[in-house]
Amino acid sequence: MQNPHKQELADRFVELAEYLNSRLHSSRLDEWEGLDMTIPQIKSLALLERMGAMRMGSIAFHLDRALSATTTVVDRLVEKGLVDRVADPSDRRAVVCELTESGRRQMSEFWRIGHERIRMVADLLEEDELEIVVQGFEYLQRVDAILQERLASAQSSG
Repeated sequence: MQNPHKQELADRFVELAEYLNSRLHSSRLDEWEGLDMTIPQIKSLALLERMGAMRMGSIAFHLDRALSATTTVVDRLVEKGLVDRVADPSDRRAVVCELTESGRRQMSEFWRIGHERIRMVADLLEEDELEIVVQGFEYLQRVDAILQERLASAQSSG
């Protein structure tokens, strides 16, 4: 068992992380509504942006959704001109989905909304305060990279 002080700090960390996540996301929901997309559509676009072209089954797997539900979401994104279905270069019988130029612009707009809100928070901090916060986030980024490696290792071995 952890020592009580570390447990208290971990509890405070979780509470603060959830607070920040909630505030940063809920305050921009109205702005996101202007993008005229559902959350599954945004998640699909973000996945394609991060991973590049993917087969439908891989998209469904990564989003932990049924293939039929994923196909419906991607169909809507194709109709909106945000995603294209193209022949898989490694298997011409298969199809992969990839962002169109319009899809990349839409994702840029999606991230811009969040960046502006975060920039406003950063602008309210004094330089020394901002340095402390940045160092804290850099620690978190390094620890997250270790966590991702461990999770990937556990998935491949289990």
